[in-house]
Amino acid sequence: MNKITFLLVAGILSLCDAQTNFVPQKTELSDRWDTTRSLRNPDKGWYHHMLDNGIDKYLIQDEKDFTSFPGMDHLYLRLAWAFLEPEEGKFDWSYIDNIVKKYVPMGYKISFRISCKETGGAPNAVPKEINGIRYATPYWVSQAGAKGIERPKFGSASWTPEWNDHVYLEKLNNFLKAFSEKYDGKPWVRYIDVGSIGEWGEGHTYFSTRIPPTMEEIKTHMATYRKHCKNTQLIVSDDLLANGGTEENKKELLRFAIDNGFSFRDDSPMVKGYMVNVHKTWTVSHPYFFDAGYKTMPTVFELEHYGKVKSNGYWLGKNGEKIIPEYGVSGADVFRNAVKIIHPTYVGFHGYLGEWLSDNPDFTKEILNLCGYWYFPKSVNTIEFKNGKLSFEIEWLNKGVAPAYSAYTLEGKLIPVDSFSETINFEIEDSRNKNWMPGLVFTEKYIANLSLKLKGKYRLAIRLYDKKSNMPVEIGLKEEMKMDGYFIIQSVTF
Repeated sequence: MNKITFLLVAGILSLCDAQTNFVPQKTELSDRWDTTRSLRNPDKGWYHHMLDNGIDKYLIQDEKDFTSFPGMDHLYLRLAWAFLEPEEGKFDWSYIDNIVKKYVPMGYKISFRISCKETGGAPNAVPKEINGIRYATPYWVSQAGAKGIERPKFGSASWTPEWNDHVYLEKLNNFLKAFSEKYDGKPWVRYIDVGSIGEWGEGHTYFSTRIPPTMEEIKTHMATYRKHCKNTQLIVSDDLLANGGTEENKKELLRFAIDNGFSFRDDSPMVKGYMVNVHKTWTVSHPYFFDAGYKTMPTVFELEHYGKVKSNGYWLGKNGEKIIPEYGVSGADVFRNAVKIIHPTYVGFHGYLGEWLSDNPDFTKEILNLCGYWYFPKSVNTIEFKNGKLSFEIEWLNKGVAPAYSAYTLEGKLIPVDSFSETINFEIEDSRNKNWMPGLVFTEKYIANLSLKLKGKYRLAIRLYDKKSNMPVEIGLKEEMKMDGYFIIQSVTF
């Protein structure tokens, strides 16, 4: 055989070696969904109110209730400024740091609201009372000349600052500077609420003066938070924006919030007044606030105190499924429909974990899946195998109420059916999951770099993965489809 003939034969053999028996195919996956299994996923889930309404309310009574709670994501810490700066410039962070030291190493996150007005008494809701006046804003702020009302017409004798007083704003600015230097940008901080106006930091003044803050006061406080908290998601209560006055003012505040990177929370689902007055929108007073925010930033759902919801007769039966005679719907219906309006990534209730879980074992898992993102592959379509590259498509459906705000990797394997070949791994850095808005189907085209010599029968398996938290992102397929943490979605022959 001469040299030319040899090269021709070698080329033909090489070409034959590169050819495969690959045939394009599409596999439907909808009949393999599991819509009931609760999925614990990164960047979403339940949170537990702790240090809420003071330093001894809703403490964890049994650690097992907390660690076994389906999809528990973070602890929400709301306490008065006066606890943290008892003397000007002298800070006591122990209330926060003791919790951080215990729970962050366990994988939980933390969120904050520091309030300047509380309605409860000393020593638990505020650190002290002076002449019968309760101070959530430190007493020394008033002594430094800040103006405020000691005994408001409504509610308890709790000092209410004038929200635009220059001394109050100066001292608040200094506190937020110190607070942000310590906590802003920490990887375990989920978000920080604007808590410096209104009862419990909610923005309204119903239990004090009933004088709403002005639009300029609201903007000033938000701008102060933004100046210092540059690296953490900031959240503003819908009640704060709603107290801005006219609809035109509310919309201006909404634009101001969005433009400055603030997202929103609703502190009032199932509060009695909203059950009476805005039940047509499932107790959500301003749905358009959340429509404006959830597509790019996480929003937060905060149920009325669970004990109050029960005593008002709004939560009846196991999982809240019994009908409320007055309204002809169940408490669970109100809750889940409010979730669909608010589009929350994080959901919480004011209450004790054991009581809630005992009452609502199934509802807890339902809402865990519904909040934030909840991904389902509808089909996989392997299109072409050429030059060692596999082109394929996956149709994705997000059955949750919000998108994800982090990009997740699509990791894959080709697992050989026989035992003589090696498993081929591949990775697609960005699955493009941030585009998957709730209720919509998205067809994503992917290319996996494999091997030129790939031959035989394989099982295509995938998973989504969050490199930031080193956690898999569970998808709604049946668990029996899983092998070594990956879901087998199609058989492929090369």
